[in-house]
Amino acid sequence: METLTQVVFPAMGNTVNLTVIGQDELVSYARHRLNELEQRWSRFISSSDVSRLNRADGRPTPVHADTLLLVRYLVDAQRVSNGLFDPTLAPALNQSGYATSRVDSRHRCELSTDAYSRVDPSTTTIDERFGAVTLPFGATLDPGGLGKGLAADVVARELMDRDATGVCLSIGGDIRCMGVGPIDGCWTIEVADPSDTSLRIGSVRLRDGAIATSSVGAKRWHDGEVERHHVFDPATGTSLAVSTDTIVQSSVIAAEAVWAEVFATMSLVGQRSTFSEDLACLVVRGNGAIDSNDNWAEFTNE
Repeated sequence: METLTQVVFPAMGNTVNLTVIGQDELVSYARHRLNELEQRWSRFISSSDVSRLNRADGRPTPVHADTLLLVRYLVDAQRVSNGLFDPTLAPALNQSGYATSRVDSRHRCELSTDAYSRVDPSTTTIDERFGAVTLPFGATLDPGGLGKGLAADVVARELMDRDATGVCLSIGGDIRCMGVGPIDGCWTIEVADPSDTSLRIGSVRLRDGAIATSSVGAKRWHDGEVERHHVFDPATGTSLAVSTDTIVQSSVIAAEAVWAEVFATMSLVGQRSTFSEDLACLVVRGNGAIDSNDNWAEFTNE
């Protein structure tokens, strides 16, 4: 018998909210797959594929098929964004005080001593036949938000392939909706106020699609006396500068969560409300001002 199940649990360094319409065992499958992806993609787990790539010093490294997919998206995202989304900033993150997992301090990001930031990843070799990746010498990868979005896409699709009627999977604000939703066939997604996440600033309705929200307030830490956040500007190698006029949160609707995340990051780093006429975007500035493009109104639930 199909049931609507809603669960909240930790995974991939974030909070996961899963709503699934289908058989009870689908929740267990989702937990299992997200754990697998975290074990393969986390820069804080020394045995992960990503960590082994980050210590490889330009040598070919065998990885799982999941990681081949991840690397393809990371390289493509850097190219499509013209560098506004930069997956090679792990050394800068480490040097700025974000070398230890925020959810388990026993885990640290280990890099080669020759690793440095802002290495062009376009010459990365992805060998599908032998299941191996070769990064340019000195290059590292940090899946960051893209890993969350891709995981949401992958697991939501796999749940549908296992006969779910509908799925809404949120991983740290990267949300993928598929199939039939519980309200007139749709999924209702609320967008939180960055200054008070208990409040909402908007609501959208999706059928098959995705929304990602990127915010400078999502992850913060102190580097000595300096407060930093996780949205790094590739041009400076440090946290994006914030003022009352700058965009501090961006929400983007796209077909896939992975690209919604990439374009939300581009909106923050590039300080633009949209980079594509095909996407819907809502941004919040440091002074609380809210702006959205024309496409956003097509999804509004107000």
